[in-house]
Amino acid sequence: MSTRRRRGVTLIEVLITIVISAIALFALVPPFLAEGSFFRKGKRQTEAQRDAQMVLRAMARATREGSGYDPATNKFTVPCGLVWFERHAADGTLHQHGCLGDVPLIDGAIGRSKATSFTVTPIIANRLVQIGLTVTHQLRPTDPNTESENLVTELFLRNG
Repeated sequence: MSTRRRRGVTLIEVLITIVISAIALFALVPPFLAEGSFFRKGKRQTEAQRDAQMVLRAMARATREGSGYDPATNKFTVPCGLVWFERHAADGTLHQHGCLGDVPLIDGAIGRSKATSFTVTPIIANRLVQIGLTVTHQLRPTDPNTESENLVTELFLRNG
C-alpha cells in the first residue's frame, strides 16, 4: 500500500484562523479609538492654554507701565491715556481698547477660541490687580467638544 501525504489546509482550519484573527483585530479597535479621543482632547486643551497665555501676556504688556486701575470704569491708566479690555458675551471676543487702538485679542466670532469669562480685581489699589481669564477652544467649527483653560495672574503696576 502506498501512503499519500496530504498537503495544504482544510476549510475548517482556514475558518478558525479567520475567526481568531477577527477577534484579535476587534480587540485592538477600542484602544486606537480612545487614543484618538485623548489626542484631540489634549490638542484642544493645549490650544486653549496657548491662547489664554498669549492674551494675558498682551494685557500685561499693554498695562505694565500703568499708574493705576479704576474698578468703577474697568480702565487702566497708562502713559498714553487709558486702556481697557472688553469681552463680548454673545460671540466670545475679547478686545483691547484705548490709546493703542482697538485690538482683538481673541476673535471668537470667527475663531475657534472664545473668551467665556474675564475679570479684573484690584488687590492693592493702584499697585496690584488680579486678572482672571477663561478660554474655550474647539478644533473645528463643527466639533461639538470644547476644552476650557482658566488662567489667573497678578499684574503689578510699576508706576502705581
